[in-house]
Amino acid sequence: MKRILFLAGALLTLVFTAVAADDGALRVHLTGYEETTATINTTGSGEFRARISQDGTAIDYELTYQNLSSAPTQSHIHFGRPALTGGIVLYLCTNLTPPTGVPVPQACPTTSPATITGTLTPADVVPQPTQGIDSGAAGFAEMITAIHHGAAYVNVHTTNHPSGEIRARLGGPEHGHDHGHHDHH
Repeated sequence: MKRILFLAGALLTLVFTAVAADDGALRVHLTGYEETTATINTTGSGEFRARISQDGTAIDYELTYQNLSSAPTQSHIHFGRPALTGGIVLYLCTNLTPPTGVPVPQACPTTSPATITGTLTPADVVPQPTQGIDSGAAGFAEMITAIHHGAAYVNVHTTNHPSGEIRARLGGPEHGHDHGHHDHH
């Protein structure tokens, strides 16, 4: 019975997420199983929700994470396909030296669970010339296109896992659905 209820809930989530994604909304679950270059077995998990504005000039987001193995150091949106590592393009938060040339990102809370919210704009784009991501409005539009094609991901880096502890693919054919991954309890 639990399995049937779980499958029904998963189907409803898929339908709701697909409908919500048509209006620019994304919702994904972050786990260590998505990390690269090494998959991470961690109790850490998270959820990222975002809404891309209709005119493509802003992304409002909420990131929640919990049970990380150590203190969070930073969180970003990267330009990279599933199972590949890509460059940092949009900072969500950082406790390290902030990037230059863009507004200073907020600090990553060290409490658990932790939630941050914000709005990303073209001013926040860190260009990745070797990957073809421009600065400003052009780079922002390129990242929105990347999100729609599943070529972007969000992750949270920690002291124990400086390359990233939890990660999730953004967008793609599944419209940002969590791909069946669930938090550890």
